[in-house]
Amino acid sequence: MRTAGWIALLGGILSLVLGIVFGWLEFTVVGVLAIVTVLICLLFTIGRPKLEVWVQLTDRSVVVGERASGQLHVRNASARRHWGSRLDLPVGEGAASFSLPGLRPGEVISDGFRIPTDRRGLVTVGPAHSVQGDPFSLTGRESRWTDELELYVHPRTVALPGRQTGFVHDLEGHASTHLTSSDMNFHALRPYVAGDDRRHVHWRSTARTGKLMVRQFEESRMSRVAVSLDTGRAAYLDEDEFELGISVAASVAVQTLLSDSPLTLLTSRDTLASVTPTRTLDEMSVVEQSTRGGISDLVHSTIRRAPGSSVVFVITGSSSSLATLRRACSRFDVDARVVGIRIDEGTELRVRAAGNVTVMQLGDLEDLPRAMRKAME
Repeated sequence: MRTAGWIALLGGILSLVLGIVFGWLEFTVVGVLAIVTVLICLLFTIGRPKLEVWVQLTDRSVVVGERASGQLHVRNASARRHWGSRLDLPVGEGAASFSLPGLRPGEVISDGFRIPTDRRGLVTVGPAHSVQGDPFSLTGRESRWTDELELYVHPRTVALPGRQTGFVHDLEGHASTHLTSSDMNFHALRPYVAGDDRRHVHWRSTARTGKLMVRQFEESRMSRVAVSLDTGRAAYLDEDEFELGISVAASVAVQTLLSDSPLTLLTSRDTLASVTPTRTLDEMSVVEQSTRGGISDLVHSTIRRAPGSSVVFVITGSSSSLATLRRACSRFDVDARVVGIRIDEGTELRVRAAGNVTVMQLGDLEDLPRAMRKAME
């Protein structure tokens, strides 16, 4: 029973009672007709159609602005004819409605639908459900046929030059003062102890000294990259400026992962999963602005959550000046290479370097590769 059905039923009962008590024939007729109409409408909800419904999406993820679509397939799995119904399919914040014609047993029909991709985010498609009811919408019965499917709308990204965006030139990592039993940089020889790998036994020294000697190595460490994005609302003038910041952070993160370097991806509130480029773009698709933010808090949080990073990218909006950004980035350790990026949509590219800190003002995503090349000089 829908709300209109309950109103019709209660109104019919009330009219019938008034007609009987006061002897009003008109109220009696109205009450009987209302009650009979509701009972007849309930007959439309008896039974459940036997359908097989499945939804196919052309892609699991698309870039914002790209076309995305899907297909709805329906098969009559009953041995009797399906006389038609309506299928509703939620698509993001909207819904697509499909009118099913009469279907013979085993007949399959397909219909396409568009998915809006004008905004970055996660679009949920489904579940598809059919509505079974009367022509007056007094009663109804919904049947769920599919599960929810997810489509990620990724931010726009650009390819950046060089390994680790040009700031790291080694392939094996940096040698450290920590010693290990297996690595690439030879350090010294030492006596064999239980558990050492026999492949590292130095046989010439063993023959000379009369006891087993093994090689010892300096531990090599890959350069760790941290990409930190300010998500505070006060940091950006509008939503377009924030979306540009998202695209810049995603471009740097993807390039880092393609270079096989360890990556820590941070926002003002969260640490995002950054295992593969696709997973990283999925995470960036659902990042939203927050009340918490600010360049000072962002730098402090990055130092605490990503210690030991050798390359740090700090991205914020136009509310902070280049001087403020430079002072905040100077808090990092002197051994870290820090790049501060101030997003100011529509402005001219500016790059300034002082010591281990490089700050840049970026007004267009297409300028990011050129900005990185200037920062590498």
